[in-house]
Amino acid sequence: MKYGTYLKEHMVWAGIFLFLLFSLETFLLTLSGGMWLMLYTAGSLTGAFFAGTYVEYRMRKAYLAELQELTDGLDKKYLLPEMMKEGKRQEEVLLYELLRRVGKSMYEHVAHYKRASREYKEYIEIWIHEVKVPIAAARMILVNRSGTDSGLSEEIDRVEGYVEQALYYARSNEVEKDYLIKQVKLEKVVEEAILQKKRELLTKKVSVNIHDLDKTVYSDGKWLSFMVGQVLDNSIKYAKEEGLILELFSEEEKNRTLLYVKDNGIGMKAEEAPRVFDKGFTGTNGRRYRRSTGLGLYLCKKLCGRLGHDLLFSSKEGEGSTVTFIFPKSRFVDEVRKS
Repeated sequence: MKYGTYLKEHMVWAGIFLFLLFSLETFLLTLSGGMWLMLYTAGSLTGAFFAGTYVEYRMRKAYLAELQELTDGLDKKYLLPEMMKEGKRQEEVLLYELLRRVGKSMYEHVAHYKRASREYKEYIEIWIHEVKVPIAAARMILVNRSGTDSGLSEEIDRVEGYVEQALYYARSNEVEKDYLIKQVKLEKVVEEAILQKKRELLTKKVSVNIHDLDKTVYSDGKWLSFMVGQVLDNSIKYAKEEGLILELFSEEEKNRTLLYVKDNGIGMKAEEAPRVFDKGFTGTNGRRYRRSTGLGLYLCKKLCGRLGHDLLFSSKEGEGSTVTFIFPKSRFVDEVRKS
């Protein structure tokens, strides 16, 4: 805020002042007032005008600067009406009341959409649990049939996988309400994920090589097993026609533990790899094979962030891909381990 700009915005008052000054000087001239009297009158009134406007300018600038500083110091800017002072001047009181009314209206709208979002999420979770019943029934009917249709079994597995993915996606924004961080054995997590994908792995004749998984990390076993399963799904989708080899192993470094999931699939173009965690990104392979939703790795990355882990992806076209789960260590973790 500049004083020159302030004067331009108050040209009306400047015009009124000049008109009054001209009238007064004309009046003194008609009274045959001396030149020094006229100069003194013009100088004193002009000085008073600029002094008054400058004081007014400084007061407004100080008030706005305080609001700016207060806003900059807030992570949640919408809390400004709750933090600002009411002020003493009439316009400051009016601004305070207007901002509080705007803030209240915003809170009501946010509360409405939060409530609607929560209700929709609850509905999705209930629907997912309900739809699992007919899926399980269809699987039992298929098993009890004299001739098992492997193709139909595979499609049921795929439907069940998408339903499970939808459940975790619905919960991904509120992971803290559903997870339990504790010591988890990587070997057990990987075995559970592979067991869940057993039918698909057998159908696709996938060779699985597991080694060096005798590591313990701090995570939620259920969520981690789901994420490993999503990575396995991704590898199976993009297997080569001659078969797929999966390798799962871990390494322990000074400040972190790494879990690798490697495959010798068709891989991905180098320029597409950085976007693999983007929501809905399928890349050239996804468009070619029409089997990708672009949600699996996106969801894994999001859940890892919520759990305090990290996720990396590397790939070479024609040679395969590697997904790396990173579990950082901390002083807290080390103390818990010793206790």
